[in-house]
Amino acid sequence: MVRANGSYPLCPGFDSLHRHHPSLKQFRRDLKSLPLKDGDGVLVAVSGGGDSMGLLALLLSAKPRPDLSLGVGHVHHNLRGEEADRDAEAVAAAAEALGLPFSLRKLSGKPARGQSTEEWAREGRYCALEAMRVRGGWDWVATAHTLDDQAETVLMRIARGTGIQGLAGIHPVAGRVVRPVLTFSGHQLREAAAACGLRWLEDSTNRDLRYLRNRVRHEVLPSLESALPGISRRLAALARLAREAAPLQVPKIAALQAGTLYYDAEALDGLGEGQALDAFRGGIREARGHLRGITERHLRALWALRAVAPGGIVALPGGWEGTRDKDGIRIGPASGSERRRHS
Repeated sequence: MVRANGSYPLCPGFDSLHRHHPSLKQFRRDLKSLPLKDGDGVLVAVSGGGDSMGLLALLLSAKPRPDLSLGVGHVHHNLRGEEADRDAEAVAAAAEALGLPFSLRKLSGKPARGQSTEEWAREGRYCALEAMRVRGGWDWVATAHTLDDQAETVLMRIARGTGIQGLAGIHPVAGRVVRPVLTFSGHQLREAAAACGLRWLEDSTNRDLRYLRNRVRHEVLPSLESALPGISRRLAALARLAREAAPLQVPKIAALQAGTLYYDAEALDGLGEGQALDAFRGGIREARGHLRGITERHLRALWALRAVAPGGIVALPGGWEGTRDKDGIRIGPASGSERRRHS
């Protein structure tokens, strides 16, 4: 049955977007590119901010095409005191009002030595979401990464030095995580949330310019948009083209042993420099779960280890290092021994 305004009846008090609303039509097109099918259970990661509330509004409005079973997951990072408690309570109340299952996880501990708060929070958030997904029997976790996030990520990777895989930016699918709104701006998502009567809260840390991403978001990209209108969309389009040109298929020459990587020198010699750098990227990503802090300079220094005597070493971010031995290059946690460093 269809309501008079053309939207499908859902939970009480929820005003679905009209089925011909431009944002909903765009969203349904984007969903077709994701591995979601009728009957799948999706845990929506909701922080309480405008982006995630907009994602929730679009998912609810899209039902029953596709007919997904939805739940709400919230991660409390224990970093913002009463403000974080407020966010958790607001998300729980919204889930209850919408008749959706709600899961909450609180992070504990603190960043490891040399690890940024942002990195620690991100890793903890994904671990918590995956734990909630498994415990709740959900097929997928959906996050509200936007076109704005994509543009920021690509620009930051260009600045630190990256290859074509780095230009691919944030992937629409990563394991059991899907990102359905990568073609949407934050403004569009807030409009969708408002149109559906969903309120959101602002995270005060999103304005803190001590964080690099916030400086890029609030200072660098607005300046670029002023000088080069449409640059954010072009950066996001570049990420899509990079993914199409270089899917996540890297030379599998690294042996992964107890958390360390070993690259045979002869195997490396059989690659061009570009392929070798991709092999280093792929191996480190697999071993560490991320590439944060690893720049093109580090990767080229690892490649240069081929030409040095055994014992040469390259220091890497996060307490890791690359070491040249008789037959190849080993990459893993630093041993702490005093060896000759190569840079």
